[in-house]
Amino acid sequence: MQKELESTLAKLVSIPSVSSNPETCFEVISYIRKQIESLGLHFTSGDTPAPWLIATTKDTKEPDILLISHLDVVPGDDHLFTMQSHDGKLYGRGVYDMKLAAACYIEFFKKHADTLSNLNIGMLFTVDEEVGGDSIVEILNNGWRPKATFIPDGGDNWLLEARAKGLYGVEITARGKNAHASRPWEGKNAVHTLLDVVATLRTSFPFSTNPADATLNVTTIHGGEVINQIPNNATVRIDFRSFDKDELTAYRNQLTHLAKQYDLEVRVNQEGLPLIFDKTSPAVQTFLQTLRETLDTDELGYRDSFGGSDGRHFAKYDIPCIIIEPFGGGRHGPDEWLLQKDLLKYYEMIESWLLR
Repeated sequence: MQKELESTLAKLVSIPSVSSNPETCFEVISYIRKQIESLGLHFTSGDTPAPWLIATTKDTKEPDILLISHLDVVPGDDHLFTMQSHDGKLYGRGVYDMKLAAACYIEFFKKHADTLSNLNIGMLFTVDEEVGGDSIVEILNNGWRPKATFIPDGGDNWLLEARAKGLYGVEITARGKNAHASRPWEGKNAVHTLLDVVATLRTSFPFSTNPADATLNVTTIHGGEVINQIPNNATVRIDFRSFDKDELTAYRNQLTHLAKQYDLEVRVNQEGLPLIFDKTSPAVQTFLQTLRETLDTDELGYRDSFGGSDGRHFAKYDIPCIIIEPFGGGRHGPDEWLLQKDLLKYYEMIESWLLR
């Protein structure tokens, strides 16, 4: 099985499915469908806002377990799209983030084609996670409600993701009036308006070196054209994250108040609730027991995530998300890697869990 897993993973890596490249994103989805289309599965697909594919063993929108993998990757040099193996590691764009998951799913479904009808499970493949994951929002809006999800996009090195911060990313635009910089009373400085707004927000959510605290970051700011003109418009983008739903609500409410006070335009770019790992569902309980057996330990490790994954979209519907990965690292970098022997170990864990 190691050989089959590596072969499938190498093929997936070879398709440069960068989020911004529609042609290769369609190609990778098409490749996966061809691999599994003869297995008697029920297919649902779409191309809004980007191509996606769901394959289930039953004709339902409520599988017991939905296995998820995003297939889009960040850009990289051409050589990164040829998987390499040396020093006990596999290297290449997407070997860890997160085409390893797709390889495991495909090989499981192919190996157990004769018994899939006994299971109520499915696979979901998307190609827009790196740019917001709006496909899953669309899928959930269409009524999909799995009882549990498996998303190997965090929880590095066999540590379960205990919780992930929710986020609220906005673009704020202020309008003013042009005037000569020597006569500011004749204009209205849009940049000054935004500086006042940012100062107010940063006072409410000050910088902290404690990773568990809320974070508020100005990520881009633009306004004005020349040095001697009062700018008539300015835009700032702000990234806010917190483990606390109430803090996210307080931040949104303050933005609403400031928008009215300063006559601002506020556009939401990204949002999602905090994701808290729910250990109570039967599928999760079975997974935890399988993981203990896989790792040969009674004490499982957990970690927090300060970034986001597609799991945040399921948090809105209180759908449990299992987020864990094997040993690897270097995601989004030139040396992205996966421990070679863990590819099979990870597959066997998934196989044991699904067959219980």
